[in-house]
Amino acid sequence: MKRVKAALFVLTVLLVAFGIFTQVFKKSERQGSPDESIPKESPAAPASDDISSLQPDRTLTPPAQISPKGPSEGRGRRGTLVVINKSSYSLVLYKDGAMLKKYRIAVGRNSGNKMRVGDMRTPEGEFPIVQIQNASSWTHDFGDGKGQIKGAYGPYFIRLGTPGWTGIGIHGTHAPTSIGTKVTEGCIRLNNRDLLELRSMVSIGDRVIIEN
Repeated sequence: MKRVKAALFVLTVLLVAFGIFTQVFKKSERQGSPDESIPKESPAAPASDDISSLQPDRTLTPPAQISPKGPSEGRGRRGTLVVINKSSYSLVLYKDGAMLKKYRIAVGRNSGNKMRVGDMRTPEGEFPIVQIQNASSWTHDFGDGKGQIKGAYGPYFIRLGTPGWTGIGIHGTHAPTSIGTKVTEGCIRLNNRDLLELRSMVSIGDRVIIEN
């Protein structure tokens, strides 16, 4: 009888111990291991493919305007520098800080800094010469009913690197009487003979300051 009671006691202890172990194990499963408790990284968001290309006439900030000290600072520079003043219709060429040449020009039809494509304004700022092209065979339709005009750009087109805008440069003209006026679509015009002289004295990489 004593043996039966002892066996029952041992069995009861084992059952209780098993029950406790089972509860602890289940609790551990619910909590998870330390590594599993760290949230998994969410999948990377797909790159947006619906961003429209920047439009110069709406989203690009036009180049900052040059302060009144621009030309004065330019006179102290080494190398070649072109300073264009729209109000006085002048283009001044500096070499190593000394004024070498001054030309009469025509500028954009409308005053102020260029803000959007087609606003007929000449951009203001400091820009590099990025290309010098033979424009002797180029034509242009000015929208005046005369159609394509031969020699509209003169012998050369000195293209400027103007962030946000394309097709801005210094060129000649088929209409020399337009020099000294606001008449262009944004470029800077010279008489053809002046352009030929300027072309011989500037190179790609030279800087051009355009101020109001």
